[in-house]
Parts: sequence; C-alpha cells; structure tokens
Amino acid sequence: MADYQSPRAETSSASSSKKKRKLPDSDNNHNEKPSKSSRNNQLHDEETTSSPWTNLQLVLSLQKNSFDIEKKVKLAYVFVNLSFNQVEEDDDAIQSSEVISFERVIIFLNNWIQSTLISSEKKIRLDGFMSQFGVSGSCLDYRCWKIFKFCLEEGAKLHVSLSSARDILKVVHCIASNTVVKDFNDDEFALYDTILDCISSVFGSHGGVSNENLDLWILLVGAVLELVLKVVNNKLEDSRTGGVILNLTCLVLDPFIKFLRLHPNKKNGFHDFVDRLLELLLNLLHVTHKAVVNTNHVWISKLSKLIEEVLCQGLFHPSHIDGFLSLQSLTKYKLSDDGKQKDAKTVIKSYHRHFFDKLERIIIEKKAFALFGEGELFRLYVHCIKRQEGVEVSEGSRKITDGLSEKSQQVSALSAEIRKSLFDFFVQIMEPFLCDIDTYLKDEVGIGSVLEDVFCTLKSVNSILVVLIEEEVYVRVDDTSEGACGNFLKLICDKVTLLSTKIGQVVPLTFDVNNGKCKELAEVAAKELVLCINYLLRIDYEVHGNDLESLWLLIFSYATLGHSSINLQDKSSLVSEIIDLGCHMVNLYSELRQVGTSIFALCKAIRHLVSSVRDIEVSHTESSRSSFYHESSTKSLRLILSSPELRLSIHNAIKSIPEGQVSLSIQELATDVSKSLEWMKGNLGNLYQDLKAEALGSGLSEVYALILDSLVVTSGNSSLVGVSLNDLMSVISPIMSILISQQKDGAHKFLMEVSGCKDETSSACWIFVFLFRLYYSSRSLYHQAVSLAPPTTSKKMSEVMRDSFTACSGNDWLKNMEKDEGYFSWISQSSVSLLFVIEAVSDICCKENVSDISPLTYVLNVMIIQRLVDLNRLVNSYEFVIKRNENEDGISGKQNKRLQKRFLKLTEEATGLVNVMTGHFSLFRECQLDYPWDMTVAALDKKSLQSAIWCIICQNIDIWSKHAAKKKLKMFLSILLQKSLPYASNRFKQFGERNDVVEALNLKTVTCQEISLELLCNSMLYEEKFVRRHMASRFCEFLKELVSPLFSNGVEVELQAHPNWPDVLNSLKIPSVASNNIRKISNEQEVDPSVEIIYTVCETAFNFLSWMPKGCLSSKSFSLYSTCILNLERFIVGALLGDDTDDPSLRNCYELLRLFVCCRRTLKKLMVTYCEENMESSQNSLGAIHFEGKFPALWLLESLLSVQHVFSEDKNTHVNKLMFSLMDYTSYVFLTLTKGSFIHASPFLISSRKPLQQKDVSTIDQEDSIDANNFMIHVADALKGHSQIMLARNCEKTSRSHLLKLSSTIACFQGFLWGLASTLCYMDTRNINLKAIFLRRNFEPIDKLKLCIDAYTTSVQKLLCELVLQDDNLIEASGSFRLEDADMGSVNIDHLFFSRLLAGENLEAAFLLRQLFIAYSAILKLNLQIKTALSTNLVNIFIGVSEFLLLEFSNNTETPSEFTYVFLDGIGKFLEELANHLCSTNPTLPTKVYEKLIGLHLKAIGKCISLQQKRATLESHETESRTKTMNDPEYACSSLDEIKNRLRLSFKVFVGKPSELYISSAIQSIRKALIGQQEGCVPYQIYSGNSGGGKVSSVVAAGIDCLDVVLEAITGRKGLRTVKTDILGSVCCLFNVIYHLQSPQIFFKNPISNTHNCVDPDTGSVVLMCIEVLTKVSGKHAHYQIDACHVAQALSIPATLFQNMLQLKTSNDKTQSMSDKLFDRPYSTELYGACCRMLYTFLRHHKRESVRHIALLQASVSVLLHCLETVQESGFVWGLREGVKCGAFLRRIYEEIRQQKDVIGQDCRLFLSSYLVVYSGYGPLKIGIRREIDEALRPGVYALIDSCSPDDLQYLHTVLGEGPCRKTLANLQHDYKINFQYEGKV
Repeated sequence: MADYQSPRAETSSASSSKKKRKLPDSDNNHNEKPSKSSRNNQLHDEETTSSPWTNLQLVLSLQKNSFDIEKKVKLAYVFVNLSFNQVEEDDDAIQSSEVISFERVIIFLNNWIQSTLISSEKKIRLDGFMSQFGVSGSCLDYRCWKIFKFCLEEGAKLHVSLSSARDILKVVHCIASNTVVKDFNDDEFALYDTILDCISSVFGSHGGVSNENLDLWILLVGAVLELVLKVVNNKLEDSRTGGVILNLTCLVLDPFIKFLRLHPNKKNGFHDFVDRLLELLLNLLHVTHKAVVNTNHVWISKLSKLIEEVLCQGLFHPSHIDGFLSLQSLTKYKLSDDGKQKDAKTVIKSYHRHFFDKLERIIIEKKAFALFGEGELFRLYVHCIKRQEGVEVSEGSRKITDGLSEKSQQVSALSAEIRKSLFDFFVQIMEPFLCDIDTYLKDEVGIGSVLEDVFCTLKSVNSILVVLIEEEVYVRVDDTSEGACGNFLKLICDKVTLLSTKIGQVVPLTFDVNNGKCKELAEVAAKELVLCINYLLRIDYEVHGNDLESLWLLIFSYATLGHSSINLQDKSSLVSEIIDLGCHMVNLYSELRQVGTSIFALCKAIRHLVSSVRDIEVSHTESSRSSFYHESSTKSLRLILSSPELRLSIHNAIKSIPEGQVSLSIQELATDVSKSLEWMKGNLGNLYQDLKAEALGSGLSEVYALILDSLVVTSGNSSLVGVSLNDLMSVISPIMSILISQQKDGAHKFLMEVSGCKDETSSACWIFVFLFRLYYSSRSLYHQAVSLAPPTTSKKMSEVMRDSFTACSGNDWLKNMEKDEGYFSWISQSSVSLLFVIEAVSDICCKENVSDISPLTYVLNVMIIQRLVDLNRLVNSYEFVIKRNENEDGISGKQNKRLQKRFLKLTEEATGLVNVMTGHFSLFRECQLDYPWDMTVAALDKKSLQSAIWCIICQNIDIWSKHAAKKKLKMFLSILLQKSLPYASNRFKQFGERNDVVEALNLKTVTCQEISLELLCNSMLYEEKFVRRHMASRFCEFLKELVSPLFSNGVEVELQAHPNWPDVLNSLKIPSVASNNIRKISNEQEVDPSVEIIYTVCETAFNFLSWMPKGCLSSKSFSLYSTCILNLERFIVGALLGDDTDDPSLRNCYELLRLFVCCRRTLKKLMVTYCEENMESSQNSLGAIHFEGKFPALWLLESLLSVQHVFSEDKNTHVNKLMFSLMDYTSYVFLTLTKGSFIHASPFLISSRKPLQQKDVSTIDQEDSIDANNFMIHVADALKGHSQIMLARNCEKTSRSHLLKLSSTIACFQGFLWGLASTLCYMDTRNINLKAIFLRRNFEPIDKLKLCIDAYTTSVQKLLCELVLQDDNLIEASGSFRLEDADMGSVNIDHLFFSRLLAGENLEAAFLLRQLFIAYSAILKLNLQIKTALSTNLVNIFIGVSEFLLLEFSNNTETPSEFTYVFLDGIGKFLEELANHLCSTNPTLPTKVYEKLIGLHLKAIGKCISLQQKRATLESHETESRTKTMNDPEYACSSLDEIKNRLRLSFKVFVGKPSELYISSAIQSIRKALIGQQEGCVPYQIYSGNSGGGKVSSVVAAGIDCLDVVLEAITGRKGLRTVKTDILGSVCCLFNVIYHLQSPQIFFKNPISNTHNCVDPDTGSVVLMCIEVLTKVSGKHAHYQIDACHVAQALSIPATLFQNMLQLKTSNDKTQSMSDKLFDRPYSTELYGACCRMLYTFLRHHKRESVRHIALLQASVSVLLHCLETVQESGFVWGLREGVKCGAFLRRIYEEIRQQKDVIGQDCRLFLSSYLVVYSGYGPLKIGIRREIDEALRPGVYALIDSCSPDDLQYLHTVLGEGPCRKTLANLQHDYKINFQYEGKV
C-alpha cells in the first residue's frame, strides 16, 4: 500500500479552496486505465515521491465502490500517518503543489469517516450482533477513530468548519452498548482514549451535534448511565476502566444538559425521560452522593453534579415547573369545622402525573437505590424553586439543629405560598410511602418477613425528611396551610409509630441464636425508624403528642438490639441514634419549659419496662430466648442511662429550670418516688421482682440522683427547696426508719417492706442503692439550701434535719453540742450509726449468690465521705472546746470528761468508717489491670469499681486521712506512685502539666492512672502532713522495686543504706576496674522492652521529684532522697565499670548514662530547693545538706571521672551532650553544697575572731558549725589535690579523655569557687560582714581556703595558656591586677585552634574553654570580695580570646554549631564580672577598650537577634513571659536565647554604674548603630528595599535591643541627665527604622527549611522592638519629653503597619516574595497588642500632643478595628483565639479615651462612630465583628459611650440615620445603662 504524501496547501490558494466541482471524466478514466495489480504497483513505486495528485488520489480511492471498506480504511489511515509527519515538517513547497487543498481533504475525510462509522453502527443494530474489537471499519476500529481524531484536530488548527452527522449519537450509543466493564488492555485503552478525544471534540465544537431527536439522546444517556452505575457500584472509579467510563459519561451528559436546557421536554418526551431515565438517574444520584461523602473522588463529584443538572433540566425545567407548584396536595388534609378531613381530590396535570406514577411504581417494585435517591431529588426540586425565586442556595447539607431556639427565630427566605407549594410536592412523593407502610401494618403481613422492605421504605422516607429539615421547607411558626401541613406530619408520625410497635414485636425473636439474619435486619430497620421519629420531632414537636412514655419504651426496646455489639468506647450506629433521640426529647421539652414532662415520662417508662418484658417473655416461652431478652433489657436500660450525652442533656435541662420552679420540680420528684415505691411493692414473682429492683436501682436511682444533683439552689429559692425536700423525705422516711432502727433484723424487715423479697435475692442490693442514693443526694442539696437561707430560716431548717452545726453560730452550737443524732438524723432521732447500717447491709448483700454489689459498694463509700465531713467538723470543734476549757478556770472537770468521752466516740466512729474505706486498698494491689469508669453508678461492675473507689479516695484525701492508720497512709502513697509514675511519660511532655480535671458529669471515662496522675500533679496534695512525712520513704521504696531488675546480678539493691564511701571511692581507683572498661554505643544494640520501660519510669520518677512543690523537703526527707540517689548512682557506676556484659539489661550503656545524668540533675534540684528554703528560715537545718559533714563530696567528682572514662572513646553527639550536662549538674551541686556548708559554718568562723566571752553561739550549734567548716576545708583540699594531679600528669594533652577529665575537675572547683562567692554576696544582703574574716592572719580555716583559691587560679592560668597561646611560655601570675592595664588584641593567641572550635570541632576543648572562663569569672568575683591575687596579663588573655571569638561569631554568615553556644556562655559570664570590676572600682579602664567592649556586645547581640528571626524580642518583653530569672547561675546554657540574655546582662552591667564619660560613649555607640553607621562597614545599613520590604543590619537591631537595656539600667538624676539628649535623638532613629521596614513582609515568616542562613534580622521583629521601645520612652514622660512631631509619627504607625495586613486579606494573590512564606499569627497578635499599648501610652502621657493630632489617632484606631473583621475560624489572617486577644488589646485604647474625655471632648464620638459602622457590617469587609470578639471589646465600647455627652449621642443618632447603625447605638445605650453606668473605672 502506498504511503501518501499529503501536505496541506496554503489557505490563500483560490483554485483549491473555493472550487468544489467534480473532476472531469477524462481524469477518472485516466485513473482507471491500469489494472488493479498495476495500480498497486504504481502506488508502491510512488512511496517516496511527492506528487500534486496525492490528495486527489486519496479522495478518488475512497469514493471507489470497488474498494472494500478494509482497504479504504487502510488507505485513509496511511494517509493520516504520513500527513501527520509532513504537518510536523511543514513543507510549504509540497502544500502549494497539491491539486486539492489539505482543508478540502480534511472536510471530505471527516464526512467519509463519520458515514463509515454510522454505517457500521446500522449494520450492527440490524444484524443484532455485538461489535468486535478491531474489526476493520467498525465502531471499535482504532484506525477509524484515529482518522476521525486527525480530522477534528487539523480542522481545529486550520479553523475549518467541520460538520457532525446527526446520527453520530448512534455511534456513541453503539460504543456504550458494546462496552464491557472489565480490565482494559493497552490496545483497548488506546482505542477508548481516542474515542473520548473525538467525542470531546465533537461535543465541544461550536456547532456541536445538531440532532434534536430526544429519543436518540435518551437511548444514549441510558446506555452510559448503566455503564457508569456498574463502575460506581463495583468501586472501580480509580481503575483505568472506571476512568474511561466516567469520562465518557461526563462527556455525554454535558451536551445532553445543554440540549434539555434549549429544548424543554414536551409531553411525550417528558414521559420517555421519566420512564427510561428517572430510575437510573435516581440510582446514580444516591450512589454518587454516597461516594462523594466517603471518598470525595473528583470524577464522582463531577458526575454527581452533572446528574443533578440532568434531573433539573429534564424534570424541573422553568418552562413546565409551574405544574409542580400547583399540585394542591394539602387540600385533603385540611380539617373542616367539625374536625373531620375535608373531601377533596388532588388534581394533577397529566404532564406531571406520569412522574409521580413512576415514583410510585419504583416504590412498589422496591428499587432500593432509586428510592434512596428520592430525598436528593426533592432537594434538587427545592433548589430549582429557590433559584427561580432568587434565593441563595447553599452548597452541601446544613447541620440539623437540636431544639427550638434556632428554628423559632428563623424566617425562611421563601414566601409562605412557595413553601406551601413545596410541601405539596413533599406530600405527593410521601403518600405512596404511607400506602406502603399501611401494607406492612396489615394483620396478615408478618413484619419479620418484610424487614428488608421496611428498611428500604424507612430509609427513603428519612432521606426526604432530612431535606425538609435542612431546606426549611416547613416552618411551624410561619405555616399558612390552615393546619394541613401539621395534620399530614401527624399522619406520618402515627403510621410510623404503629410500625415501630409492630417491629418491636420482632425484637425478642432476634435473640434466637439461629436468627442472626433477622437480628441484623431488625437492627438496621430500627435505626431508620428511630431516625424517622427524631426527624419528625425536629420538624414539628406536636406531631407525636404528649405520649412520650411510648417513645422511651421504644428506645429501651430497640437498645436491646444494639447493646451486644458495643461498649462504652465504641457505640453502634443504632445506639448512637437512640441516644440522640433521647437527648432531643429532653432538650426539646427543656426549651418548651416543660422539663419534667420528658424526664418523668422516662421514669414512667422505666417502671413500665418490667411489665412489658414480662408480657413479651410470656408470649415467647422459649427459655433460652427468654433469658437472653431478660438480660438484654437490663443492659439496655443501663446503657441508655449511662450515656454521657443523655446525662448531660438531663443535667442541662434541670439546670435551666427557673429559680422559682425548682421546689415544684422537687415536689414532682417526690410524687414520682412515691409511685415508684408503690410499684415496687407489687409482686410479679421472684424473677420479675429482681428485674424491678434492678430497674429501681440502676434506672430510676440514676435519674433521681441526676435531678437532685443538677438542681440550682439560690438564696431566693432556698426556703422553698427546703420545704420540698422535707416532703420528699416524708416519702422515704417511713421505709428507711425501719432500716436505721435499733432492731436487730431491721434490714430484713426493711426489704420485706419495700418489695416483699427475701434476703437471698439479688434485688436487695439495688433497693439499697436506690434509697441510699436518694437520701445522700437529698441531704447534700438540703445542706446547700441551709447554707444559702437567711439565718432564722436556716436555723429552723437545721432543726428539722437535727443538724445544729450547719446553721448555728459558736455560742448557739455550744448549747446543743451534744445532740449529734448521726448520719440518718433527718429520718429518725434515734437512728443507728452509719457504720452499723453498713455492717447490716453487708451481711445481707455480701453472699456468694449475689453476683455483683459494686454499685452498692460505691454508694456506701459516698455516704462514708459525707459522714466523715460532719465528723471532722464535730471533732475539730470538740477538740477546740476541750482545749479552751482546760485553759479556763471555772469549768468543771466532769463536764470536760463528758466532752472528752463524746470526742472519743466521734473519733472512734470516724476511724471505723475510714477503715471500711481503706479496706479497699487490697483491690489495687491484687488487680494490676486498669479498667475505665464512665462516672455513672449504674454502669459499675467489678472491673470498673477499682477506678470508682480510687476516685472517691483521691478526691477526698483531706477528709479521711486524719483518721487513717499510719500503715494505711503509707500503703496509699505506695499505690499512688505505682498507679501514676509508670504512666506519666505517655501523658506529659514535662511532669506537672495540667491534665483534664476529673469532674462530675464529665463526658470521658476515667481510670486509676488518670486519677492518680491528676492527684500527683495537684500541689494541694503536698499540704497534707502525712504526704510530707511519708512520701520520701515510699518514693525510695518504689524506686528500689523499680530498679532492682536492672542490677539483679546477685547484688542486693538497697538504696537507703549508708555505705563506706572511702571504700567505694578506693574501688573506683583500682586499675583493674578503671581500665579496659571503655565502652562504645552501638546503634545495633537492642534493649529488652521491659528494661527500656524501667529506664523511662525512672526518668519520670526523678522528674516528679524535681517538680515536687517547695515546702515538702524536711531534713529527714532530704537525707532520704539524697541517700537514695547517691546509692543509685553507685549502682549505675558499678554496672558501667563491671565486666558482666552478658546481662541484657546492661547492654545499653547509653540508657545507664542517661539515668546517671538524671540522678545528678535531681540531686542538684533537691539541694537547691532545700538550701533556698532553709537559708532564710533556719540556717541550723543546713547541716543536713552536707550530712553533718559526712556527705561524699568526692564521690561527685570520682564518679564523674569514672563515667567519662567508660565513654572516653565514644564521640556520639548524644553522649557529648550528656557528658556536658553531667559536668554542669555536678558543678552546681558543688556550688550549692559549698554555699550551704559555708553559711552553716559562718557562725563558727565569725565567732572565732571574737573574744571567748563575746561568743553567743550554743555548744550544739558550735559543733554543727565546726563540722560544716571542716567539711568545707576537706572538700577544698581534695579538689586542690585533684587539680594538681591533673596538671602534673604526662599524657596526651589534646586527647578526648584528658580534656574531659580537665573539664570535670575545673567544673567541680569552679562550682566550689562560685559557692564561696555566692555565700559572700548572700551574707552582704544579710548585713553580715563575712568578708572581714578573710583579712585575718594566721586563721587556719581561712588560710587553707586562700591557698586553695590560689591553687585554683594557678591551674586556670596554666591550662588557659596551654590551650590558647601559640607558644608554650607561661605567663607568670605576678603583680596585682589593675584595670587600667587591660588591653585588647595584645595577646598572640592560636587563631587556628579557635577557628576549629567555631566550626564545631574539638568539642571537648570547647567545653574546657567554657569551664575556664566560668572559673575565672568566679576568681574575678572573689577578687572584688576578698582581694585575691590576679594577673593583668591573664585578664588580657581572656579579653583577647573573648574578642576574637565574639567577632568571629558575629561575622559568620552561616548558622553556628549548637556547641558554639557552649563557650559563648562562659565568655558572657566573664564579661559580666569584668564589668562588675569597672562598676565597683575607680573607672580606670581605657576609653578605647570600653568602646571596643560595647561594640563587641552590639555585634554579638545583633548576631543572636539575626539567628532568632521572629523569636527575637526585647528583654522587657521576655521578662513578662519567662518564669526563669536571668540571674539564675545555672551554667547549662546551650540555647541561643540564654546566650543573648547573658550578653544583655553583661551589657547592662557595663552601662549601669560607670562614669559619665563611659555612659556617654556607650549611648553614642548605640545611636550610631541605630543610624546605621558602623566602623569599617558600609556607611548606611538601613535599606528600604523593594516590594518585598526593607532590611537592616544586625547591629541596627542590636542597637534597639541595647537601647531598651539602657532605659532600664541607667537610673538617678545624674545618669539620666547625661543620656537624656541622646535618648531623645535615638527616638528619631526608631521612626526611621520603622518607615524603612514597613511592608506586608513583616507579617510573614520563613519556613524552617529557609532559616539556615540568617544574616539579617527579621524585619517584623525589628519593627516590634522599635514600637516597644517607643512605648517605654513615652511611659517615662517625666524624664523624656517627646516632641509633638514625634508624637504624630508614633500615632500614625499602627495605621501604616496594619493597613498592609488588611490588604493581605482583601487581595486574592500574594506577592511573589511571599509565596514561599507563612503568615505568622502569633507575631501579628503581639504587634497588634504592642501598637495598642503604644497608642494608649502616648494618649495618657502626652495628652495635648495627642489631641492636636487626634485625626491620626482616630485613623490608627479605625484600622486596628477593621483588622478584627478579618477573623475567621480557619482564615488566612487570624483565628478566633487571636481575634479575642486583639479585641481585649483594643479595648484598653477605648478605656483610656474615657479617662481622657475631658481633654478629647467631642472627638470621642468619632471613635464610637467607627465602632458602630464596623459592628453593623459596613466595614471594609462588610462582615462585622464576631460575637466572641465583641464580648472582649464591649467594656471598652461602654467606656466610649460613657465618654460621650448626651449631645454627642444625639448627634450620632441623627447622623447615622435609619438602619442597623442607629439600632446598634440604641442597643448599646440600653446595655450600657444596665451593665456599666455608675460602676466606676473599668
């Protein structure tokens, strides 16, 4: 076959584009002369030739009848391929030479291929065969569609108008009909992909398909709908086949919609549409909506919208929708005057009757999915009507509201007439369903056999009812149908109620083990029925009438179907819907102010439940099914009443009862209790009597107790409540008086009186639960009423209860103090004790045949707590009276003995009750599992009882602990630790974070773990004496049991022992132990999970110990804790140094190292806490800190060295961090130990320099002080010896092991030095001149200390020189230190060494350098205090090193290593102490050196600010939000924030107290930085930038930060006078910085991935710092008077800044520079608050200047107010939380305006006017201010109203005119008079 050359001819060729004549016959003859074979050869020979006859030859060949279709397709296909290639080459010469133009060929080929496809379709249709894939010329021939696609694409490119055949739809239908839903292979997929492209081009072209044959369209659409339905049902939408079919369907439906829109269905067409497509469309409407909800698939979502549009255009076209609006279906449901329905016949046009007939047929045929789609069809109809009426249609479904409050206030946007017409449509589609329900209700129909049909019907009904609710078709308060709508809804409800009764008869049948299918069907049908009733109640609460009891019985009956498959954590869908219905009933009648109607109907239903169960079981005599249903009924009752949602609804409903009706509610309760007791007496047999008792105890008692616990008692209704409660008691008193009588068999008679049952039955437990709960709830409520009643009334009420203590004053009570009638005094005057009743009840109920008495156990414990509260008050009062009588004369001993006897009796009763409670402790030791409790008594069982009892015990510790035995208290603490600490790590990031508080009626379950953790984190626990006394011993015991498995290698773990520490230390020095134990952490080592848990719990336990509140550490407990920790450290070190590596628990040495660090950290925390608490209160107690001189101080160093030796070869980053932390903790322990010992030794040291007769220290104290002194000297000598040994060792100076040992030794003695310095400072604050003892000569203790200090100084000098100097020559420490000799840059240091440190290398050397700096800082401080020897040259070395490192740090353009901050912290501390020398001595430091040091601080602080980015803030800002003080001498500073704070502190000391020359020099440096000048750099370092915003250098930001420090540091007239001018000049610089940086850019932050190179500071942070400094300067108005022009600039700043943020909200697109950044909500909120503070500060302190520029102030406040409009739930700018904060900030401006109203005058109304406009929805965004934000802002608005005069308010009233603004003003004035006026200052 020839490959034709067929390029396109130029479109300008007139001869080829315009002529359409036939070719002459001669040409035809010429072409026909050769034979067939010769022609083929000829064509073959012309393969590579280009002929002008190519296009012509193709056309002629395709017209030849002698060619079969296969050959023609082949020729056309080859032509298309060649043409495509030549089109790509674009050969113009070939195009111009063609006889027939390419465009004409395309037109011909398009028509030919369409006719070929249509002929193929016709043949297939006539022959009745399916088209085969790949048959030449058929509808499924890939080549045909490829040719068609080529024509369509080329025609579109050349803008050639191609026609589409009318019958092309038949071809598409043929394809759809012959498509099989299967996995397409590659060839099939390629075919369908090409077909889709062709269909898309045909339907998407300008002309489209010009076929107006509706039948053909319906035929095609029906075929594709059947295909896509298979795809969706089989969930193949994500497959390749599914994608093709979904795409095909969408391509077909889109033009079909256009067709229907342009050609409304006529009568016959409408009938065809309904008959052939409606069912399919409804089916797809349901399944696609369901799929969209579940998966939100893109294609399914698109398909769903197209189907909706097809239905809208096909059924509800505007041209014939009027017929649906004139149905008049409601007419027959109107009632005549005699109350009967009117006889009326609905007349429906035949045009629409066919539609409803089709729906009815679908219902009859039970086409389930199509029926389920009727609800969405109804929604589409409503939406069509809304669009026609111009009403906005919301996307998606609305949330169904609960109750009446929202619906009663809604007014539908549709007119009443339109809604009535919509309801007519609703009636028309609902009537067939009602007929269907009537069929089910017939007696001859067994409901069990048609449950599947019932489910189908009910689900369809529900889908329609949901739309009726969501679209607000029926609004009861706006109904104009003369009651017809309500009547129809009642008809539906009546039929559904009858159906529910019939289905209820099937429920018992489902408990047959062989009837599983029936149970499943009954469950789903019951769910839909419950939903239906719920929806009907939401539509109109009157549809069901007042028979709520039947609804509650329905709930209990259906709950039996769902309880078996659920638990409290995972409710089934049926149970969830049942509970939702119950909640709705309660909420509904609560809003109707008929709370008792629904709740007491519930109680009535509970009573009726037993008889209904009996009737059902009588009719179903099968024993197994009967017992199952009996058990399920009780479970369903407990399940429903234990539901947190239902309980909360009842609680809220009772709580909403008006104050005056509370007593009436109690009377209703009393009546219902009486009915319940009468009902209980009826005898139905033992089995049903037990069921009645269970319903009484688990059902009615829950409701009654919930009612009593939820009632609100006030001072206004307390008297009436008391009367009603007495009436309630009168109901139960006759029965309970039998129980509490003195008779031996009172409990037996009590049970016989209540129910007539015998003791052996299980009903006794529930009867006790019922009456006891009713009594203690009533008693609690009565106590509330007594406490709120007036004095006289409360006394009378107390007399009725026989409780004189509650209402009587002291003297009145003394007269009647011996008249305590016991717990049951309200019932009987001569009642037995509660303990006696408990014993009697226990004798009856604690029998083997009684299965579970958990609820009763809980109730009895609640009663015990109530009684203990009374007993505690009585015991305390008796104790007070007895002590008073003993101290007064005239009191007879006989009277006092009588009181003591009574006191002992009460104490004995309390002890007995507590013994009952604490007897449950065995539960917690025996059972290790923790089961949740849902806070309800009815749901209690043996598993959850543990949590319930533990909850009572933990919540009432202060009540029962006073009477508990010591053994029980210890047991309680042990259980508390065991139940909490092992689980704390899963719930706390850091121990002590608050947990969700366990409250009554909480919606979550609680466990023992949660309760224990909550208690352990409660600081109130540690106020109990027994906790402080026994916690230490219990904790040590807990820790011992915990860590024993870690060290179970034959060694007994005893943590409270006192080992021989010298022997322990000697064992560490044995070479065989210390060597060959170097370990390396391997990432492949695995740890036993149980052992790993132990490590985690240990860490949690130590975190708890560190968190423990202050005041809990006594000398004894501190000794116990410290001994325990030190012993654990001893075991850990022994394990690390040991040779037993086979023990799995020892494989992970890293965990042991972590545990060791945790021990040392906890020891540090304990020592600090104990030392701080005892320094002020009792210095004599400080002896415990050093164990009376026996503290193993050297263990701290030796253990540190041993652990370091073990890990000396491990360079793991985690190990390094742990090692450095360990050194810091050890150093701090030495600091605290030295400080405490020195303070303790100070009396001896001071008294030693006094004459003997002047000594005023006792002998014992003198001995303790001597012990402390000797201990301190011993520690100093030992550290000196260690330092000398380390310096004398000949080893590798730069080895890791050696550097770590040096760091450890220096860390210990620098801690010792800082302890001395800290003690001297502390003594100065106490006015004790301890420094004087260092001036004495020949005083041995001090001489030894001085020698040690000198030795430490020598060690520091030698190590520093070896470390940092380029040569090995040591600088002699000769000569005294003089500040004037200080110099910078004079020392030749090793720059390469420091460069490696800055690069993060040689971490051990970096840490050693840090320790040297900190140690020398302590030496500097001691030099100021006691004049120790110092070397000027050594100081210069430290200064030189500091300068080099800080400059390198500042100039580094990359983010430094995390360990860089290690030595920077030491440098900051050194500079601080150097500055202290400058402040404490004569200012002799050279000025150049001072200026360099100031510049060094600016650069370093600026670098920190650049690295912090958005986190950078001022010192004053951080002080407000930080809990850690900056003067905390802890040296573990590894964070950037702490380094910056250290440098700030140093800078503050440098500028704090030096001379005027130094201060002026410092301020000038700051001012130069603010201007942008910096020596040796670009002259100006403030840039305005472009649209992305400006920028400043880090030094500019540091200048702002240091200016804030100067404002705080410089005080006194002299200092302020020196800096005043420079400070005011700096203010101008701040304005300059702000105006250069203002842009939307400041509100954004870089993602974490973009912050690795932070050369410049964040512009937003710089702006915030400027504003805060301006606010501070404005607040110091007495010192700095700001010019009026600067005030104007400040007032305009907020408007300028936040106008940019408003633009972000109003503009749709962000700038390119912000596209990769995130909006910073916290920062924008802080900036908003800072601007508000600045405005009201300027207004307060610069009144006149502010009033002069009031317009600027008003503009800024308006912009800030407009920002509150941007708040959304999940908006781009602010969320609700941020909006509320900002509203509170803005409120302060309004309040300040009120304070300055005399100055501002009439301009106050401008601010109020702006608020009114924005609040009313006329702001820039036209959305107003949200309610929550307005609540935060409202006090300020009231202040604005108060600042406006009546004339101003009248002016606003006139100017605002009619509308929302005026109404808002009136409402505000009304609220102002009620809430604000005459209340004083806000």
